[in-house]
Amino acid sequence: MIISFFFLSFLFSAAVYYLFLSRYRELGKLGLAITSASLVILWIGLTAFLLTAFGIYRFDKVIYSIIFFASIGLVVLLKHRPFILREKFSSLEIGKKELLFLVLFSLFSFYLYAGFPTQYIDGGRDQGQYTIFGYVIAKTGGFNLDVPDSGLIRNIFGNSVLLDYQAISLDPNEEIDRRSPAFFHLLPSYLAVGYDLFGMHGLLGINSVFGFLSVFLFYLILRRLSDPFVAGAALVLYVLNVSQLWNIRSTLSEPISQFLILFTAYLLQTFFKTKNGLLMSAIGVIFGISCFLRIDSFTYFPLLASYSAYLILVSPKYFKDFLFFFTSFSFVSILAAIYAYYRSLMYLEAHWAFLKYLIIGFGLSVGFIFAEIVVWKNSPGVLQNLRAWLKEKKKVLRILTWLFFACLIGFAYFIRPNFVNELNNSTLPKYRAVNSLPMFFWYVPFWLFIFLPFAFDLFLFRKNGIRTSFLFFAGSILLFLYLFDPMISPDHFWITRRWIIFSIPFAILGSFLGIRSIPVLSRKWKTSVLILGFLSGLVYTIWRSNLILFRPMMGSYLEGYEQFSRSLPENEGIYFTTKRSIASPLRYIYGKDTFIIQDSMEFLNKVPELLKLGKKVYIIQNGDFSGYKSNLRFSKIVNLDLKGRFPIESVYKFPEFLYHKNLDLQVFKIETSDRIPSEESIEMIWNPADGGFLSKVGKIEEDGTISATRHRGPLVYGPFLTLPAGKYELQFIGKNLQNAEFDVVYNLGSDRLLESQKGTEDNIKTLLFEVKRPIIDDLEFRVFVEGKSGVKIDKIYLKRILQR
Repeated sequence: MIISFFFLSFLFSAAVYYLFLSRYRELGKLGLAITSASLVILWIGLTAFLLTAFGIYRFDKVIYSIIFFASIGLVVLLKHRPFILREKFSSLEIGKKELLFLVLFSLFSFYLYAGFPTQYIDGGRDQGQYTIFGYVIAKTGGFNLDVPDSGLIRNIFGNSVLLDYQAISLDPNEEIDRRSPAFFHLLPSYLAVGYDLFGMHGLLGINSVFGFLSVFLFYLILRRLSDPFVAGAALVLYVLNVSQLWNIRSTLSEPISQFLILFTAYLLQTFFKTKNGLLMSAIGVIFGISCFLRIDSFTYFPLLASYSAYLILVSPKYFKDFLFFFTSFSFVSILAAIYAYYRSLMYLEAHWAFLKYLIIGFGLSVGFIFAEIVVWKNSPGVLQNLRAWLKEKKKVLRILTWLFFACLIGFAYFIRPNFVNELNNSTLPKYRAVNSLPMFFWYVPFWLFIFLPFAFDLFLFRKNGIRTSFLFFAGSILLFLYLFDPMISPDHFWITRRWIIFSIPFAILGSFLGIRSIPVLSRKWKTSVLILGFLSGLVYTIWRSNLILFRPMMGSYLEGYEQFSRSLPENEGIYFTTKRSIASPLRYIYGKDTFIIQDSMEFLNKVPELLKLGKKVYIIQNGDFSGYKSNLRFSKIVNLDLKGRFPIESVYKFPEFLYHKNLDLQVFKIETSDRIPSEESIEMIWNPADGGFLSKVGKIEEDGTISATRHRGPLVYGPFLTLPAGKYELQFIGKNLQNAEFDVVYNLGSDRLLESQKGTEDNIKTLLFEVKRPIIDDLEFRVFVEGKSGVKIDKIYLKRILQR
């Protein structure tokens, strides 16, 4: 019932916005509908955010705020425009066939976005952490992350057990155990709304709404700049881009940032020549919402400084309008900074190195714009002389600009990767940065990208895109910034989080616009190049996106967690695990009192003290505790079996296939025991694609075996096992094993139990190693291959060698 009430309230509010904005004929009917729906969605998010900030979020309060605000708007509207329904509304700004294509394709896009969500609810990475925060808000009304047993666990276990979680940190300035989320809070507020609407599936699919609206905005922006074919061709590649699919299907903040840029660009494009300070201020507020989403949204200040310089030189009569836009954006961003200081201080402190650059950029940008205002007001002759000089040197400047772009692309693609890799021995962070342009071509075909400079020429020298100049500066500056350094973890699509904000959409948009803007070709030749570029780009895009196009990632994780939660004993218990990624979802989503083990030996030595208090104690591990402690008994009670596919976590290449991201853990109940310890048999058999084994360069076959490809690196690693002391025999069964190297490590590979050994036989490799410590965590068995080795791993066996 409440869901129906929500959608009725949404339609009522959107209708009021539609009527209110109908006075602005520049929008057109479709633009009116999209703008109205977008404003309602932004209001929903801001309301949820404000309620969350005060710890009083409730879904019905969000609905009441929608109705209340829309009702006030309707009263004002009827009071000042009693005959509005008799007025003629704006005409449809695109043709009926275009509209049919756009509606059908947008619905198909929504199906792609919402129909195959990534069920990443583990706490190991951002999307899982955002998911947890959204759930907590929906259930508790705010960020109620405190743990009632913290004091007890601290007193017994000390530093052997962690009291915080990934992205959930204890505040050292608080006398009590107050935990704070290490993120900005707008996205989790939206996720809470999604959860209240459709449960976990609604939470996981909330970004599909923003993706759906972005489809219309992208098309309408480009349609005004060019023609239906260019807009349609770019739209198809934009929607089907593998990075676009990946990020919108995840609970990440970047798709909302992309939507806000497109929405701002569309509104500025629409109202650029109206000279309405109130409208420009409102658009600045909309753009400023980005600063409540992400810390790197504050990089927009240099973007706006560049945009202001362009306006004051090319269109000085609109510079005043820009100042309204900039002032309101600055005001909202300052509010966001103040809020972050009081509610996300630890997050800011953790990013202090990056934050210093943001502060410097803010100061320089504001100072630059202030200097422009002074010159504009007091020395207009200086600007006139500068414009005259630029006009006189226009031809030379165009040549220099083209040479600059040619040299920049050549340096970024050919020289920088090879030179810097050799200079720095190709360390991983440096590899990510210096190879960013070749990696970017995984997502935007290079034969389209080479036409992007023509779009720069269009905006900078031909002034045909003056109304969309904001889009140009937003796209170009974010493109240069994040190609210089993506500033994000470098595996599979993770690196594209920064690029999808606007770099990839701008490169696609600008490439097609650049083709249409080539000055030396006739329209017929441009159309031919467009068709060829689109068809080849479509083949390339589908080839890349086919990996995930109609496949949900981690498709059974939600079911696995829920089944596991139902299988646990009903009585109250305290759970411990070394697996950081599962601790926070078990704690905050499934209500299991879970803590993270930092030192297993010290932890187990102190467990009896907790048992004496009558507590039920459980440990969640991958491995067996047989024979570890004489005073403890470990009884296996249930498995935590999480299954799903995920792109192979490669660094040096585009992920070419999916692997089984299977997490098979066991839950042991710990009890006191009077038995005499004895070595018990431990035997394990793994299919290499199961049980926690991973691969960076292998292909996962349908039967679960792993085959080497043409790439060099770790073919198999995992399963991050827990084992007690003893001697063990490890066997790998497969093919061409003489072409591989094997080792046994722990502590994330930094400590070795067995040095690297070369394979000697074709189909079997046996390793003997000994665990001398009482217990060891996160044990890995690794197989390394060279390119085109032909190695295949069929089975992996482990057994303890019993002493006789």
